[in-house]
Amino acid sequence: MKTQKFRLMPLSLAIATALSANSVIAQEKQLSEIETIQVTGIRSSLTESMDMKKNASSIQDSIVAEDIGKFPDQNVAESLQRISGVMISRTNGEGSKVTVRGMGPKFNAVKVNNRTIATTDRGREFDFQALPSELISGADVIKASRANISEGSLGAYINVNTARPLDNPGFSAVGSFDLIYNDLAEKYDPKGTAIISNTFLDDSFGVLIGLTKKTTTNRIDAAGTTHWSSFQADNTTVAPGPITNEAGTTITEGTIWYPGRATYTMDTEERERTSANLTLQWAQNDEIIHTFDMLYSDLSRQALSNGMQVPLQFSGWQDVIVSENMTALKATKSASPIDGLFQERGQDSDTLALGLNSIYLLDNWTLSTDISYSKATADPRGNTLVTNFVNNNVDQSVKPGDEGYQPDQHKGFIVGQDYIEFDSRHGDVIQIDSTIDYSDPASVRTHWNDIQHSQIEDEVLEAKFDANYELDDGFISSIDFGISYSDREKSQETYGVDGCGAIVSTCGNFLDLEDSLFSINDRSGFLNDVNGDFPRSFVLVNDINDYKEAIGAIRGEPNWTNEIIRPERSVANTEEILAAYGQVNLVGEFETFSWNGNIGLRYVDTTNSSSGHSIERISLIEKPIQDGGGLALEATYTEPAVIKVSTDYQKWLPSFNINMDFGEGFFIKAAAAKVISRPALEDTGVNKNYQQNPRAGDLATSGGNPYLNPYEANQFDTSFEYYDESGNAYSLGLFYKDITSFISTQTMNVDTGLVIEGWGSVYEAITQKSNRNGGTVSGFEIAGLHYFDYLPGWLSGFGIQANYTFTDSKDDDASEFDRPNVQSPGSGLEGFSENSYNIIGFYEIDGFQARAAYNWREGFLAYRSGPRIGSNGLPQHVDDYGQLDLSASYDINDSFTVSAEVINATDAHILEYADVRERVTKLQYSGRRYQIGVTARF
Repeated sequence: MKTQKFRLMPLSLAIATALSANSVIAQEKQLSEIETIQVTGIRSSLTESMDMKKNASSIQDSIVAEDIGKFPDQNVAESLQRISGVMISRTNGEGSKVTVRGMGPKFNAVKVNNRTIATTDRGREFDFQALPSELISGADVIKASRANISEGSLGAYINVNTARPLDNPGFSAVGSFDLIYNDLAEKYDPKGTAIISNTFLDDSFGVLIGLTKKTTTNRIDAAGTTHWSSFQADNTTVAPGPITNEAGTTITEGTIWYPGRATYTMDTEERERTSANLTLQWAQNDEIIHTFDMLYSDLSRQALSNGMQVPLQFSGWQDVIVSENMTALKATKSASPIDGLFQERGQDSDTLALGLNSIYLLDNWTLSTDISYSKATADPRGNTLVTNFVNNNVDQSVKPGDEGYQPDQHKGFIVGQDYIEFDSRHGDVIQIDSTIDYSDPASVRTHWNDIQHSQIEDEVLEAKFDANYELDDGFISSIDFGISYSDREKSQETYGVDGCGAIVSTCGNFLDLEDSLFSINDRSGFLNDVNGDFPRSFVLVNDINDYKEAIGAIRGEPNWTNEIIRPERSVANTEEILAAYGQVNLVGEFETFSWNGNIGLRYVDTTNSSSGHSIERISLIEKPIQDGGGLALEATYTEPAVIKVSTDYQKWLPSFNINMDFGEGFFIKAAAAKVISRPALEDTGVNKNYQQNPRAGDLATSGGNPYLNPYEANQFDTSFEYYDESGNAYSLGLFYKDITSFISTQTMNVDTGLVIEGWGSVYEAITQKSNRNGGTVSGFEIAGLHYFDYLPGWLSGFGIQANYTFTDSKDDDASEFDRPNVQSPGSGLEGFSENSYNIIGFYEIDGFQARAAYNWREGFLAYRSGPRIGSNGLPQHVDDYGQLDLSASYDINDSFTVSAEVINATDAHILEYADVRERVTKLQYSGRRYQIGVTARF
């Protein structure tokens, strides 16, 4: 009976395929009478993944859960990075977003059950931190496009499947409890999961309910530099000197690069994620099955950062030592106030996804309807509260001309003898020596306080109809066609306050704060794994709310943290997509091989609109009263005016895939397609960001560009694959992408017309995304899976999985870098690592499992022209990164399993630098994560 078919077939595959690949459903109809035997464990999971790769109708890789509630890693992104060509980015040590073959997160279409999920960032990039791995049954990374899957990826189409109750008829329940420990935060946190699945009515109706809650405490220690700039060696006003190289030779000319600020921060982050999943399935009769899905995730991430930043951007450089790259390695300069740096970062977000799918089997027809709705909200916050550290020994009651008055005392608790000395010759963290005591709460004075947050809302409505018609004979096995509609609206409202105060200004006036608001951190704990005599003991804020209350009292504004909307920074984007496709699925046989494939065409019509408020600057003048923080400017603007821009574009996207089976496990696959990735939503807005407190030399404006067209590429793939009867598998993949249209950040320095005596012309850096020519991406992947089951006894439980990816990129529009003492970043595209690899060793025997996974990614160019809070226009690079993860489990009996896991066992760290390795912009440690737990299955 066909009802029995639905009990036995892998429904997760059937439903996922019905949404986007009906040709595979047709194959399932032929195989439906084969009995499915449930096997668990590492080997069965890897073997099933290899079977899916082998039989896929295009080039893809897959990951399969070992059992319900048992995904290979605690994070879906960290599992995906085990696939060749896949790399991940991390947020505070946890995998968050994926890169495929060098194409970053914005180039990959991530779906859940083949549906678009609303996101909690301004862009389209999916954050895997919101998705609990315990509720996932598998994931597919499709690297070669087909007409019957949604467009939108230059990298890969990634589909994550949730568990289905009719895949496992009968009752099953899984419960787990884990303790998580971060060795930097030194705190234990709980995680609990419960999943119940059951079928009723002769296994024709199924219910699956999953719930997971996880609390995590993280600590992130970091040091770095920002606002990189330069001066001329012969400019004695800026640098009185002397200036020498490391050998002691005097330097009299040339451009010298230096960090504008040195930063030291210690973040403590509290995360709490609650997720729920509900799936209902009903095999209505022999020909019809319905599936309803609900996925909900509530994620809170709140971080408090304590730290300091040392201003090195002002004149007065003495005793300068430079490297052969003309980097200022050591110098002494007249002091200016050192900044206390207290920051609140994080957001509360929730994501809801609902979907209803129906499959109809009508003779040679397989029809599928799918409707889904997803909504996400988030309130990302970025408060920056800056104090000044001063020389607390200066008696401010002494006036000019009085006995005891010291030179430069009028600058505010800074005297002529005060100095700051920095030295970066002894490691990756700058050493600081100063007469300003940044570890004494009595030295703290008021300065600048920025309070701001955004309200982000994303809604996605999708409807799809897919059809597959099977032909009885001939080389055309079936025909797929379908239509889909998507309506998405994403909005951002931005709120903020005046950072200085309207009644009493806290900026540059050095107003005293109560010492009891602050304490001093433990000197031995900060960046404990890094050698050097850099600042380890600095002032911490005890209670951020008490600090805000104190600032309100000084400003005379007790409600100063009440934010007002910034209309010019707020924006709403809508996107309507109508798509239709046709695909012919082919099959044939020659003397030496059999083959199957598909050829198709997809048509996409996209309509975009962006609405918001626009303001224009009326005037820009030098501020009459300076605040001591640099040459301040005063700007006036027009009232916000409503603005709306609408655009549309149409694309035809052909594709071709072929899979040739030469027998005895040998396969060759080839594919070609035209693909697109749509611009990031945050880049297509009409909004603009103007500085609240602009300064000469630091004047900048950024904004969206609603006229952006999508990224476009023609891509070609070939894969050589071998599958042995023992389960061993090996593959070699070749890929080439010709990117015909690209989007990049362009910054223009525009003369504002303002000329300041002693300064000169004031320029404004205007930053915006724009379309341009692209480039090429090419490379190869090697992957292997090998079991040592031929070894005797206990040695037979060993196995290894490994892959290596080489990627070469060329930017057709890469301009020659003609800046003195700055190395050219080359012609490669941003974000591409040339080499990466993964090695996973595993062992499984008699209920015991162990796994050691090491992934490594070579350093890469992050920005050809880096952000101001970073390399400030210099090329910015990310250094090599390798991470080792360990896990083990033991089945006490059929019902209970104990497990242990170590994430980042070698305490790997992130390092970024500007132009050359000695110009470090970020060194960040997030520590090791340990986890122990117990799982019960019934």
